[in-house]
Amino acid sequence: MERRTRYLWTVLQDTGGRNGAVVALCLTATLCAARTPADTLSVDSCVGLALARAPAARAAAFDVDAAAARLRAARAAYAPRLLAEGEYGRSQGFDEVVTNGGSTAALLTVETTLLDGGLRDAQVASAQARLKSAAALEQQRRADVALAVRTAYFVALAARSETEIQGDNLRVLRESVGLLQRQEAIGLVPHNDVLRGQLAVEAAQTAQRAAAAQLDSARRELAALIDADVTAASLTEPAPAAFHEATAAMIDASPVITDARAALEAARHDADAMRSEWRGHVTLTASGGALGVQPGPTFRDNGGGQFLFGVSVPLFDGGAVAARIAAAVAAANSAAADLQQARQTITIALARASVEARRAQADLTAGQRTVPTAEEDFQLMRARYFGGGNVRLLEVLDALSQSVESRLNVPRALLTCRLAVATEAQILGEVTP
Repeated sequence: MERRTRYLWTVLQDTGGRNGAVVALCLTATLCAARTPADTLSVDSCVGLALARAPAARAAAFDVDAAAARLRAARAAYAPRLLAEGEYGRSQGFDEVVTNGGSTAALLTVETTLLDGGLRDAQVASAQARLKSAAALEQQRRADVALAVRTAYFVALAARSETEIQGDNLRVLRESVGLLQRQEAIGLVPHNDVLRGQLAVEAAQTAQRAAAAQLDSARRELAALIDADVTAASLTEPAPAAFHEATAAMIDASPVITDARAALEAARHDADAMRSEWRGHVTLTASGGALGVQPGPTFRDNGGGQFLFGVSVPLFDGGAVAARIAAAVAAANSAAADLQQARQTITIALARASVEARRAQADLTAGQRTVPTAEEDFQLMRARYFGGGNVRLLEVLDALSQSVESRLNVPRALLTCRLAVATEAQILGEVTP
């Protein structure tokens, strides 16, 4: 940065009046660019990027499109069918009493169902219920993606804080070991204290590597979800989000309950469709056109029309329809049980998230309160030890360990609290808590 600035300033001096303004502008732009902070990624922007490319969300959207198409197909059954039929054939070498010498036909036919025993109504209602189910599943898939992103993001934030804390701990231990080595050289501390300090350094390095590995893992997972490069510095602390207890209305409106309720509704309508097979069906077919043998006389002399009322009433089928009805009723009963199970599962999951949130909030408050006390205790113990007081090195290391643990409890509790809020949002099918 300094070399680039010096270079531009030299060019500015060399160019003089005519190009001086241009170079000055370039210099200003360079300085502003150098002061621009690195790009940041908020958790909400990461959720948006992930939702735009998540395969699960896109697959669920296609399922909604398919369900909507099936609903349109079910509604189309109410419309009459228009058919065009044509044929031409010649028969040679056979008895014309049998073959009529050939056949020529050109017909336009309209078919419609006048009475179907409630079959089409049941099919449309079932398709509507399945569309609701597909829409609920799409919402839930989006909430699942949001939870995956938030989990990776929050874990990365916690790991970044832990890495920084472990780095501070390692720096303090190395400084202490250097001071111990100097005091050992003049005979103030035994060699055993130096060895114990070096072991503490090794342990701190191991803890720092573990935190760094967790940060790298969460960062890579987040990068895969949003399909963008993610650095530890680009992560930002989100605004605090409080945990709100879910009401019965919120549970009923959740995608899981909506899906289970729609599945029950579809199963009941499927049973109604099966029952319609026991009822009479009435159809009407009307045709107009020409029928005959030779094309000329057929189209000139034999144009006509016909219609047909058809009535079918089932009498006996060996129990096939009854078995299908029984299977459909059993499926509806199973769907009703699944609805109760889904409600119970959500209630339990929300209760666990609530308990975790309350515990994490209490731990966070306690951790923030104890950090200054633990730090002060460590500084006093360290000063007494190196000042020749009646304090052993083990007591100093223990005070340092307590100070580090108190600091680590803050990001850990904050992570638990954030995950509880995000989990509640995912259970309720919400993309944003």
